[in-house]
Amino acid sequence: MTDSTAGRLPAMKTVWIEQLRVVGLAIRRAGARPALARVLGAVARIAGSRRPGRQAMGDGEGGQLVFDPGEPPWGFFAVLAALLLPFVAWKGERRFGDTPLWSMPVDHRRHTLLKVAAGWVWLLAILSAALVWVTLTVLASGGTLGVDEVRLLVLDPAGAAAGTPGAMESVNWTTPWWEWALPFTSATAAYLVASTLMLATRRPLFWAAGLWVAGGVVLGIADFRDIDWIQRASDFVAWYIGGDSFAWGMSGGQEVWTLLPTFKMWMASSAFWIGLGLAGVLGASSRARNH
Repeated sequence: MTDSTAGRLPAMKTVWIEQLRVVGLAIRRAGARPALARVLGAVARIAGSRRPGRQAMGDGEGGQLVFDPGEPPWGFFAVLAALLLPFVAWKGERRFGDTPLWSMPVDHRRHTLLKVAAGWVWLLAILSAALVWVTLTVLASGGTLGVDEVRLLVLDPAGAAAGTPGAMESVNWTTPWWEWALPFTSATAAYLVASTLMLATRRPLFWAAGLWVAGGVVLGIADFRDIDWIQRASDFVAWYIGGDSFAWGMSGGQEVWTLLPTFKMWMASSAFWIGLGLAGVLGASSRARNH
């Protein structure tokens, strides 16, 4: 080392590019086989939908693929990938104690935040590629993008169960534009929450399992005690992470809904969960790691 190079820190751009490269390499190592399996599945699905024997079966739309990003299971897959990505990105790296974070010529908090940001960029890239792949698969198999249908909305659950006239209302529903962004925002929130556990705890899987069990207990108590606001909150959370929580049941072969999602619901949920995840990551990244 010479006097001209001593004390010099790598440029932010250099550190950022290196983090993108390292995280991308970790993802490639962990995701090559699942990605190959999905591609082969898509090819098989498209080939099957083009067979004359299958096209002749049913009455037209029975086997048709419909891609609505606001309906299961599309959003759930995005959230699941987001929850697993931090474990892939940080695999093999000691986050506490005698860690390379302290030996690098970059502030450990900056290093941590850049790594989280790099993982998020790769997450968006993966979801974008998956969106294009599913879209092409659906179109190639003769399916449709989005829905344009009449949905039954429950105005009075008790009256609907008893068959009371006026307890349900028919509402025209077309997939809104913001539902195409829903998997990205929900995955972003899930990724930030999972990253918070990775940075704040030594045993993130233990805490994740504990939170899962605690949530189940709370929901069980809410159901037993009929605590409506907790049940309602769980419905909103389930919807945001890709669940079909607002579907009430079936009536005359048609699905019945207790609530139709809105733009305001999406914005409020995104602001809350992404804000919570960002606060968690910022707080966890400032935690001392040399002990």
